[in-house]
Amino acid sequence: MKAIRIFFLVYVLCCFNTLLAQEELGNGFLFPQFEKGSVVFKNRSQTAALLNYNMLQQEMLFQDADNTIMALSNPTEVLVVIIGERRFFPVSSKGIFYEAVEAGKDYFYVQHKAIMISQGKGSAYGGYSQTSSITSYGTFHGGSGETYRLNPDEKFKMKIEKYYYLQSGSNYKKFNTAKSLGKLFKGQGAKIEEFAKVHSIDFSNPDDITRIVEYGFSL
Repeated sequence: MKAIRIFFLVYVLCCFNTLLAQEELGNGFLFPQFEKGSVVFKNRSQTAALLNYNMLQQEMLFQDADNTIMALSNPTEVLVVIIGERRFFPVSSKGIFYEAVEAGKDYFYVQHKAIMISQGKGSAYGGYSQTSSITSYGTFHGGSGETYRLNPDEKFKMKIEKYYYLQSGSNYKKFNTAKSLGKLFKGQGAKIEEFAKVHSIDFSNPDDITRIVEYGFSL
């Protein structure tokens, strides 16, 4: 069995100043806990592991027997990571993985990403002002040891975003509307835009995206 070359990372549970807005930021992981899965390498060797994905740092994580959390350091050697019934493919040497989602007889890909956003600095009467200046900071230690500067008087939240792609050779082409999707199916743009209109496709709904991509593959 091939040993996974890793670098060790200490993951720190976050504790926030009580002046921060009383809102759970989360840890930026895709799954609420580490799930059983496997890492399949390009040489076809395979390693079972408890796995998760850090959406803030965009890296695949695994947990060893003593609960140490580590990250895959050589994603270019990985063919696919399987977590439950879900499959994740490395798309860059930096460790970013996209999830493959079945659409008919083919697939589209989803990038799961988390970002920290400010809802504004505390102002008079308990409100928040997004235009107030920031002068003092606390810290939030993320899953991979990264540090975010947080104003104790400022309200933060973690936003989860999804980006959608079709694979074209070794490249991934992003789409987020019927028009941009139609451009990826050469000569079928008008049909795809009409399908989106007739079926009221909502590009913020993953099920609707699966429907219209499956239609595109069927043309």
